Amino acid sequence: MKKLKILSLTALTVSVLVGCFPKASEVIRALPVESKEQILAQYNSEQIAEGKVLFTNNCGKCHDLKQPETRNPEQWNRIVKRMIPKAKLNDRDGQLVRAYLIVNAKEN
Repeated sequence: MKKLKILSLTALTVSVLVGCFPKASEVIRALPVESKEQILAQYNSEQIAEGKVLFTNNCGKCHDLKQPETRNPEQWNRIVKRMIPKAKLNDRDGQLVRAYLIVNAKEN
């Protein structure tokens, strides 16, 4: 009986912890890797500039910022999907950060 209580408590704790771990929304997780040209067709220069400000102000709070040209679009796409929830960015702001980084990323 004691083992059952411990097992139940452990399962409940794991469930709560998994539920509290930040996850990117379905919108962000579904974003494919896009080329610089595809991003520029979707976002104007003001939106790209806003993405830079969001990147600087939000991502720089927790760690040193990497220059966009240090990663390729695939790498930034993967990183941004993981970091958007940690930075507590909404989908729109996360997409703008992602757009800024991909437009300025190194070529593959």
